[in-house]
Amino acid sequence: MTQILSYLLFLLSLSCWFSCSEEKDPAIKPEFLIAESDLVHDFQKEQANISIPVKTNLNSGEWSVESSSNWCLATTSQTTSQSSITIVVKANEEPDVRSADVTVKTPTGDYTIRINQLGYGKAVLLKKSASQMDAGGGQLTVTVTANVEYDIQMPKDQEWITQEAATKALVDYDHAFRISPNKTFESRTAQISFIAKQDPEVKAICTIVQAALSIGTDDVEATGDILIKPTGGTASENQPGQGIEHCFDGIFGGTPYHSIWGKPAQFPVTLEFTFDGKEEIDYFIYHTRAGNGNFGEVDVFTATEAEPEYKLYGSFDFKKQNAPSKVIFNTPLKNATKIKFSVKSGAGDFVSCDEMQFFKNNVDDKLKKQLLGIFTDASCSELKEGITDEQINSLPPYFAQIGSYLKNDKYDAWEKKFRIQSYQPYSDVEIWAEKLMTKRYSNLDNPTGIYAEAGDSILVLVGDTHGQSISIQLIPDVEAGGDTYFLHEGVNKIGIRRKGMLFVMYNTDLLSPSAQPVRIHIPLQNGTVNGFFDLKEDKTDETYAELLKKATYKYFCVRGEKIMFYFHLNKMREYLPNNILSAIHLWDNIIGWQQELMGIDDVRPSQVNNHIFAISPEEGYMWASDYRIAFVYTYLNNILLYDNVMAAKDNAWGPAHEIGHIHQRAINWPSSTESSNNLFSNYILYKLGKYCSRGSELSALATARCINGNAWYNMGNSTHQNEDTELHMRMNWQLWNYYHRCGYKPDFWQKLFKLLRENRISESNPGAGQLLFARMACQAANENLTEFFGRWGFFEPVNNVTIEQYGNWNYNVTPAMIADTKAFMSRFPAPRHAFYYLEDRKNGDVGIDNYKVGDVGHYSQFKNNQKISKTPKYSRSGQHISISNGEEAVAFEVMKGDKLLFFSNFLSFEVPSSIKLEGCDIYAVQADGKRKQAIAE
Repeated sequence: MTQILSYLLFLLSLSCWFSCSEEKDPAIKPEFLIAESDLVHDFQKEQANISIPVKTNLNSGEWSVESSSNWCLATTSQTTSQSSITIVVKANEEPDVRSADVTVKTPTGDYTIRINQLGYGKAVLLKKSASQMDAGGGQLTVTVTANVEYDIQMPKDQEWITQEAATKALVDYDHAFRISPNKTFESRTAQISFIAKQDPEVKAICTIVQAALSIGTDDVEATGDILIKPTGGTASENQPGQGIEHCFDGIFGGTPYHSIWGKPAQFPVTLEFTFDGKEEIDYFIYHTRAGNGNFGEVDVFTATEAEPEYKLYGSFDFKKQNAPSKVIFNTPLKNATKIKFSVKSGAGDFVSCDEMQFFKNNVDDKLKKQLLGIFTDASCSELKEGITDEQINSLPPYFAQIGSYLKNDKYDAWEKKFRIQSYQPYSDVEIWAEKLMTKRYSNLDNPTGIYAEAGDSILVLVGDTHGQSISIQLIPDVEAGGDTYFLHEGVNKIGIRRKGMLFVMYNTDLLSPSAQPVRIHIPLQNGTVNGFFDLKEDKTDETYAELLKKATYKYFCVRGEKIMFYFHLNKMREYLPNNILSAIHLWDNIIGWQQELMGIDDVRPSQVNNHIFAISPEEGYMWASDYRIAFVYTYLNNILLYDNVMAAKDNAWGPAHEIGHIHQRAINWPSSTESSNNLFSNYILYKLGKYCSRGSELSALATARCINGNAWYNMGNSTHQNEDTELHMRMNWQLWNYYHRCGYKPDFWQKLFKLLRENRISESNPGAGQLLFARMACQAANENLTEFFGRWGFFEPVNNVTIEQYGNWNYNVTPAMIADTKAFMSRFPAPRHAFYYLEDRKNGDVGIDNYKVGDVGHYSQFKNNQKISKTPKYSRSGQHISISNGEEAVAFEVMKGDKLLFFSNFLSFEVPSSIKLEGCDIYAVQADGKRKQAIAE
């Protein structure tokens, strides 16, 4: 015992000397490492010690050791060249095995060293009682400490484990075993027993688990369609260094073809590709670059050996979009010699091409044929009835692995849910945006719930496509688009350039009989499952919470009926950890209510079914554009939970305003862009039922028209984009309140939208657009609304005024245009009410803010067709007018002869000093437009 204490004191003195003599550079990162093999040590019953090496740059005073038992002593030792832990165990004078833990505390993390010591009773100890082996096998060493002789009992019927020679250490035996490679797709387990010869009850067991064979995708060769490379090409113009040869160099994202920089292209720009005349071409894919030059309208001409002169194959519109376009020839081009593209328009007035690929269908896809012998379709997502292991193992190894996983139900249910999906068809957003006069909805309706890393090679197994064009798009971060890869039935292998989420692109004519679901399988080892929540399939908050917990990507997708959220995962977990239904139902309703006004129920969802796609960028505030809307991620808490949305008027207004931008095109013209969408915003407030509508009081219209003489385009005070949005928005809201809320034409807005889709406003001619809107409103209402639109400044001449609102526009409203419009409107019956005085709010309403909205003219007076039964009277003091017996009127007018000088909906109001009241009369206006002269008191 004295020797042990002396030895430990000596080690302690060394430790102190070195810790005091060294100073550590604070810039050096601390390191500390103990080998895994040194975390367990077994001893015989006799007194013993061991030195465990430590790799560290810490001073001895920065780390420490502590034993859990006094029979096991531990200390640190440090020299200039080596650090170590010394452990000394006293002799065990008891029969049983005893154990202690030595805890090593360091700034980089703690370790626990397990110490086991035999007693004088019989015992067999294993340094590790369980071992994990990979599928490749190899040598396994089992270290045994025992105080008895023992036999080794090998597992029966487990030929994959064989025993090799043992070696003797100081107190242990190291027994070696050879583990054969596992060539199956199932993990396997075996046990080796070490049993005392004289007492079978004394034993130790080592459990060995060998992993299943896992085959990677590197050796999988996707036998897709055959690429036909042009033998040459010419272009009518090109930027030096960016010639047509870059269209078929096979380098995506490299140097593209581009027309001459710095000036518009000389349209049409022709790109001609030549071929050797030996091959058949079934289709081509035009790959765009990010930026200018993406094809718009283009004519495609073809020539073959049989018909060497160019013939027009077809005219196409690739929409100048940053996405590939694929054209399948109705009849394959046999012995093709030339294909010419005559590009008539391009993004930014340029023409560019990243790659132009030409393909021949692979009709002899041997791999696909082999797979179809085992699986029900080429997606490899279900085995045929009665398929055996032998048949599965006849497949190439990777596909045999898929078959084995399916047969033995080894696919994790969560992984399988997203890796194997039937993707539904969605409408073409380009076509329907034009038909319905909206911004483009999203085309990312089909999330896979799987993301990929840059440099990944991804297998995508596709079932019957029913002749439809299917692709997969990788969306980095929250970008509007990304790399798109066209898919064919069978095995597709795609190279990933950037990290992002994968979406299946399946957009088609929903009325086509071939618009059927397509089964797609992104098998194991291809991308990482993040998951997403689908309202239709997942249904409950509980399922949402489970999916959210498992997600690992930066963003999490929620698909509702009409909207998709693609928001920051951490914000979803913070704000909506377990309750998504309230939020998704709310925003589905908000979009549905806006669509309700547009009169599109005849085509939605039967012919158009795309979602609005909402993202959460990390800068900006709120905005709307083609394909998506955005709410800055710090604001999500205000717009997701129903209670939070209802907590402030703007929490619903702002998003409804942005979504309104998507839907406003049919009823919009420059000067109205920031107000026409607020028809939708006010309608959402109405449907939510808590807050009153928004917008300026009627008195602001009186000032604009009677005092300032404003026309529509320059009415009021500019607040945003050179428009008085608060005032402008009231006009459309008056129309809704009167025709819908009062019930005089409950489908007015639906009819007006349809009429304006049939008779379209031209953005380039806002003056004509303004008058066309008025004409179509009369037709939708079947009433002559000349007086209504006159009150809103539509019939004021505007002589070629340049206005600025998201661009510069020439505004022109001539007397002849006004006369023609009034003549058109005069064909309709006179309106029943003077509803240009309608106000749907009352002072004191929730959300009235600072508005003072007047005393008369409430919508209920028009709805009830209220009559004036009393004799209106007024008194005047200077410019101030006070009305008595006027509560039944909807407004009061200051007239001089037949000229309107001013109007108000207050019972007491101030007439601006610019209006001379001498010789003027005051009239009370009845809901039906009849005027009753007020008597002066």
